[in-house]
Amino acid sequence: MTQTIRSLGDKGANLLTELSRRGKRLFTLKDAAEVYGKSDGGLHSLLHTLVRRRWLQRVERGKYLILPFEAGREGEWTEHEFIIASYLIDPYYIGFRSALNYYGYTEQVSRTVFIASTHRKMKPELDVSGVTYRFVRMTERKFFGDTRVTLDGYGIRISEREKTIVDCLDRLEYCGGVSEVAKALSYGREELDLVKMARYAVKNGNKAAVKRLGYLLELLDFDAGDATDVLRSNLSSGYSPLDTLGRREGSHIQRWRLLVNVPQNEIARWQEL
Repeated sequence: MTQTIRSLGDKGANLLTELSRRGKRLFTLKDAAEVYGKSDGGLHSLLHTLVRRRWLQRVERGKYLILPFEAGREGEWTEHEFIIASYLIDPYYIGFRSALNYYGYTEQVSRTVFIASTHRKMKPELDVSGVTYRFVRMTERKFFGDTRVTLDGYGIRISEREKTIVDCLDRLEYCGGVSEVAKALSYGREELDLVKMARYAVKNGNKAAVKRLGYLLELLDFDAGDATDVLRSNLSSGYSPLDTLGRREGSHIQRWRLLVNVPQNEIARWQEL
């Protein structure tokens, strides 16, 4: 252990100590430059050395994670995946299946973190320590309804419960299909603000998501009179598929202008598990 500490060097030790004191377990090149000092060259070389000696993990270009003593020689350590996600793009919020899991609305375990943003990354996915970070680009209109939570001292942006449901109905491929949304609605029955959720669905701008939400609320026997009124007054005339992951065949539900392409017993199959 003594040999490992000495291999860190004075400059490396000072840099990591000060960054840690400032609560920067994850930091950017700019953060490091503020500590290191612009007048003293060699920062890039120092960071490269610290990565090579397993004191740092390079998350992506210009972004690093400090590895604690517990990581051992192989650097087997990582922060909570949501904390890492918060450093990868801005603006952002954690959403879709990742948010469902955070709220306890699904028991599905995924090694993919879904990150919504109005900005585009050059690569839609990034792998860090066995976790895949998937960037989902949104229009400005749809980028709303997030809140701040604290994880290990870090402020993290995540979609609100109601916006999570709406986003999933808008982009079913990022949550696992309509059955997963039905499950989430049932698990959140006592917590979800139905009128707020209906208004979010309308604001989001996808008429198909509006129809899906109305249909599911009735299918699951929610007492959703006011929310239903909001949704019913914002229907489009055409028929939309209930599940974009299913086939384009099934029964037509005129009340919600939906092509129900998933059997009802399949939508609620999770209740039997």
